[in-house]
Amino acid sequence: MIVNEVEKPDNATLVVRRLLKAKPELVFATWISAEHIPQWMQPEPGMEIPYAFMDVRVGGKFRIQMKMPDGDFCTAVGEFKEVTSPKRLVYTWDWEKDGSGTEFGEVEGNTSQITVDFIERGDQTEFVLTHTRFATVESRDNHARGWSRIVDCLAGHLEVD
Repeated sequence: MIVNEVEKPDNATLVVRRLLKAKPELVFATWISAEHIPQWMQPEPGMEIPYAFMDVRVGGKFRIQMKMPDGDFCTAVGEFKEVTSPKRLVYTWDWEKDGSGTEFGEVEGNTSQITVDFIERGDQTEFVLTHTRFATVESRDNHARGWSRIVDCLAGHLEVD
């Protein structure tokens, strides 16, 4: 099994790399699909995605509501800055203060940025997620664990489909 490579080049940046057994078009479509996100996004065991909204265009917004096994919500929101299908996505990432509702809510205000590159490698995709602008090392390290698990789940999802 190919494992994720996780790099932490500085206190505010992490990079997760993985060779996925699918073409970039499929990986890109799966990554941005509100329908597919609940099937593979699981940063913690037992976490569910009750709601995902994706308006994938420059200036479009997304909202991914994650429900922990204890019932607490962690809801990620952001705005797409670059959409180059099926090669690259750049978007902001922040957390809602209370993510339990069904509408966009007030954010914490620690906005970071994610760049995802989908690099064609024959019938496979080199997936490179670069998450920058973390406010703290602790936040970077927590996200490193979450993104690593998410990319593992994505790889498993793509191999089943």
